[in-house]
Amino acid sequence: QARHDEFGIFASRASLVLMAVGQMLFVRVRPEQSGAACVLPSCGHHFARWLLFFGPWLSLSAPIIAAGSSLPQRTSRSRFPSFHQLHKQLFNIEVDDSDNSTHVVLSFSNPYGLKPNFNSYPHSNLLPEFFTNILDVVAPEGGPRFIVEVGSLHGHSAIQMATVLDYLGLNDVPILCIDPFTGDTNMWASYQSDPAVSKWVNIRDGRMTVFDQFMANVQFALSRTLTTHHILPFQATSTVGARWLEQSGYTPDIIFLDSAHEEHETFLELSLYFNILTPGGILFGDDYGWPAVRHDVHRFVDQHNAEHLVDNPIDLQIARAKAGVSNVLWIMRKAKT
Repeated sequence: QARHDEFGIFASRASLVLMAVGQMLFVRVRPEQSGAACVLPSCGHHFARWLLFFGPWLSLSAPIIAAGSSLPQRTSRSRFPSFHQLHKQLFNIEVDDSDNSTHVVLSFSNPYGLKPNFNSYPHSNLLPEFFTNILDVVAPEGGPRFIVEVGSLHGHSAIQMATVLDYLGLNDVPILCIDPFTGDTNMWASYQSDPAVSKWVNIRDGRMTVFDQFMANVQFALSRTLTTHHILPFQATSTVGARWLEQSGYTPDIIFLDSAHEEHETFLELSLYFNILTPGGILFGDDYGWPAVRHDVHRFVDQHNAEHLVDNPIDLQIARAKAGVSNVLWIMRKAKT
């Protein structure tokens, strides 16, 4: 605070000096009195006017600049919430492991009586081998500690990740699943004409039952194999989810981005989620073969590295889900600090 006060005093005194010098120059080099044909008197005249303008501005701005420099800045320190913290913050319910009614997934009422379904939706390309490799990258940094999935649909990839975590004995790593659960453009546009899409679209009460199917699938998995401190739904758009995480100060060390597949939308999501990724963390996504996804991935990396190649470069890799398959994913690693 003392430095802020010193800056204000300095700025006020400097403004008086500038105004005095400006007034002197303005009187002595007024072009209409100099009679000179060269540009120096005119330049001096304009310079004097600039001093006369800038002096009062500096005086008025000093307290504003000093106050602005004392505003709280967002810390770069990483924060990893626990499953219980997220559950309480999102749903205002303390989880009691002895009482399923306090667990948002285990207590899901399934109002439409949906059965768990792991076969009709064919587009979950995250394989255990690939996710295990991702975990190996963040393990030396102490991870994973907090995983975010953006675009969960029916929960297949989230269940896949949770299964791998349990296999490795990482039973308390939360996976926050951010999705509005409303269905995407293709689902709404094609479900009546495309039999492949119609198999995994169900409309009840004027809406798609994406959230209900997600909850039914995850609830079934929890009742059979998964431990209960992983998967949490966050019914929000990708932008709302990213901004909520930023305001909460949470910094995931793994983010799986599999939501918007439209040009410009993917770029926006990349910008938001890379910003909250912890240093050394991994941001990766599916469907690199989609032209819009591929375009926005490279656009984001190129623009970012053009500005931060020295201080915060992105290491981009393209890889198949596993040898012999056609599924291609993209992986970005944030620089360590």
